Amino acid sequence: MTGRPGWHGIPPSADRYVAPLQLEAPTGGITEPPRSPALWVELEYSDGTRRTMKGFAMAWTGSAVRAQWIEYSRAREAWVDAAHCRRRTVGPPSAHKA
Repeated sequence: MTGRPGWHGIPPSADRYVAPLQLEAPTGGITEPPRSPALWVELEYSDGTRRTMKGFAMAWTGSAVRAQWIEYSRAREAWVDAAHCRRRTVGPPSAHKA
């Protein structure tokens, strides 16, 4: 198995899934928008590896973002440092001529 992100065969079972490092959930000052902005989130894992994923900002504070992304066909969420997130533009799908 290579060290690159992406699909690499059969997904791990739920008990073998390794979640990224995450912050403790804040207790106050949380903004939950009516529509979640699209973002790129850089996830860091306990072995020091990093992976950038397409996701959405489900909530945030001045220093943390609750990011949601799809990994192994499942929605995942984690509170991450806001510095590890950047806005992403989502436009209409492009028309491909067959």
